[in-house]
Amino acid sequence: MPSITVMPGGGSIMLWECFSAAGTGRLVRFDENLLQSTQDLRLGRRFTFQRDKDPKHTAKIQQKWFWKKSLNVLKWPSQSPELNLIEHL
Repeated sequence: MPSITVMPGGGSIMLWECFSAAGTGRLVRFDENLLQSTQDLRLGRRFTFQRDKDPKHTAKIQQKWFWKKSLNVLKWPSQSPELNLIEHL
């Protein structure tokens, strides 16, 4: 039987998830439709995105995407990872 060697650093994918008072959203790859969960939960336009100051969340391409979609984004204080509720879900 041939052996398989797994080397560290072989790649990664970025996942996105959400939750609201209406329930939990989908766990999707980041390149999929992030707004599908808001439709599934019937939130309409009554929601605010919460994201921390992680560089992948503050990248210009992501800021531009939120701006183009006219989405509300919660102002996030620096150095406050304990406020990120998704970490505890």
